[in-house]
Amino acid sequence: MENVSFYYIEKGDYAPRDNYPWVKRENIAIIVQYNDEYLFLGWNKVNYQNSLVTGGIDDNEEKESAVIRELREETGYDDIKEIYPVDGINVSKFFVEHKNQNREAIYYPYLVVLNSKKQQDIAEEEQKEHSLIWIKKEDLDLIDLFDNHRHMLNKAIEKEKTLVKI
Repeated sequence: MENVSFYYIEKGDYAPRDNYPWVKRENIAIIVQYNDEYLFLGWNKVNYQNSLVTGGIDDNEEKESAVIRELREETGYDDIKEIYPVDGINVSKFFVEHKNQNREAIYYPYLVVLNSKKQQDIAEEEQKEHSLIWIKKEDLDLIDLFDNHRHMLNKAIEKEKTLVKI
């Protein structure tokens, strides 16, 4: 595995639980940016904090392909300008309430810059799961995020500062 920059064990309501199975999964975490705004998911069915767009990497799937697929599935956005890998693999352990399992998630974060907010239709199941929340860059400190998601967001903002603006 590449360099892990953040290892996190969730506390409180989403701490790993005894007597539940453990599932280890490789995931992507997507920090979505359009102009001076960033996209987050607000969860409708479970009492999660807001989150980045995340999803599992399928067997034999390239990470960037997983980024494009998960972004389209969960948000409907696919007018992508650039995809940048973000330094800082994140390993997190937590309880997944809606799946009744403990998870050891290995997150590979990516910064995705959109050309527009043009959207494709989102599956009804995804719409029931979460809502989309756009936050202006100057207000990012105000949004509640899991610590591991905050860490990946901050790494993406660091990455963004190094990019040459065209």
